[in-house]
Amino acid sequence: MAFAIIGSQINTKILQRQNFSKEPNGLETIIESYAIKTENRDTLVPNKNTTHTAFSLSSTKYPRMVVESVTTEEQDGGVTQMLVTFVGTTTSSGLPPAIVRLIPTPDAGIYGPAMIIEAEYLTDLSETQFILNGCGGQVIEVGLIPPFGTGIKMPSNINGTVMPSDPRTPFSQQTSQFAIKYHGYLQQSIACEKRGLFLVARVIFIESQSGLFVSGATPFSSGKKA
Repeated sequence: MAFAIIGSQINTKILQRQNFSKEPNGLETIIESYAIKTENRDTLVPNKNTTHTAFSLSSTKYPRMVVESVTTEEQDGGVTQMLVTFVGTTTSSGLPPAIVRLIPTPDAGIYGPAMIIEAEYLTDLSETQFILNGCGGQVIEVGLIPPFGTGIKMPSNINGTVMPSDPRTPFSQQTSQFAIKYHGYLQQSIACEKRGLFLVARVIFIESQSGLFVSGATPFSSGKKA
């Protein structure tokens, strides 16, 4: 009987409650609970990536939050409960600071500890831009003999988080027996997941150098000491 009374009072949708959460990387989630008429369910369920500003009945709107998922549960009395999950960030500009992890990895170190560095952060780049630019660090030449390759240096900061320094200043050294070019930390791999308007990016950096033994003309690179 209570649901019948509520259902008769619903014109479109009624916002019942909001729940907020934030992940360590700064991605925020809002779950809004609505009461809607069951007969209007198909027309009221929002499409994925609908903005919070366009759909929510909350007095505070968040233009960088968008619909990620919707669930509905039919109740008695012609009423359906609709849970709408928004993801993004409640701030109007900027990006949350990156998380930096130092992960012990055998044989990864050269002049520094045996570890890799992982950065996890939000970016507003598209997938294509992220593939091309990665962490956005400086592109440098690697290798000692043509054809030279390229690497991407670990930037000094990501989203305001200061990154670890190279164990030593990059350098080049050559003798009659060998040649070395030390690069410091370079981008090793990238991964991302689309969440709303943002990518959750993960980038791994590893200490790297290129070398060549002149006598045997044997090149070596990341993770190997000269």
